Amino acid sequence: MASPNVRKVTIMLEELGLAYAFRHVAVFRTGQFEADFLALNPNGKVPVLVDRTAPSQPPVIRFESAAILIYLAEQHGQLLPADEPERGVVLQWLMIQACNVGPMLGQLNHFQFAARDGNDYAYDRYRNESERLYRLIDQRLATTPHLAGDTYSIADIATFPWMAYLEKHGFDAGDFPHLSAWRDRIGARPGVQRGLAAILEAEAIDAEALRTASPGDMDRFFGRR
Repeated sequence: MASPNVRKVTIMLEELGLAYAFRHVAVFRTGQFEADFLALNPNGKVPVLVDRTAPSQPPVIRFESAAILIYLAEQHGQLLPADEPERGVVLQWLMIQACNVGPMLGQLNHFQFAARDGNDYAYDRYRNESERLYRLIDQRLATTPHLAGDTYSIADIATFPWMAYLEKHGFDAGDFPHLSAWRDRIGARPGVQRGLAAILEAEAIDAEALRTASPGDMDRFFGRR
């Protein structure tokens, strides 16, 4: 689907110059709960990577977008340093995205765009935490050109798609000047542009599926009982 976590992976594949086929999963039609998909990821989430580049070996399956980025970086020796302390710094900022930015901004999306009425406490909680994280990233980028230091890495790839929500969440880009400048630099990279373009078709499919989803479809998508 056309989510930030999927964008991470298409950007990574394009940055590495790898050939790949994109398979859309109809998440607004509960495709992620079908048996063949759950056999790939029992957590029922996209994205999933199936690597068939070694024909004589069983395919390698990776789920969770941060784990996919680490796998691809290690397989191809790019965008994740092999040595410490540089490697540890990249992994720290990757975990900031995976464990903080994604979950908090994702919850803000839910309570801002899908469940705003009657949920003031939840909305305020996730908006405040999202603002703190936007500020953290801005402060980090005030001291270094990339999240993990001087060099572009999977930490930048993981975080970049989520930063597109800044204005949608009601924040002024001018209040986060270092984040905004970094976002412009990353967005100008050819690999990033190709990675974003790769899911335009999925984005259109998702938009129509969301528009026509039944209440039951949405209840299952959001885990409502």
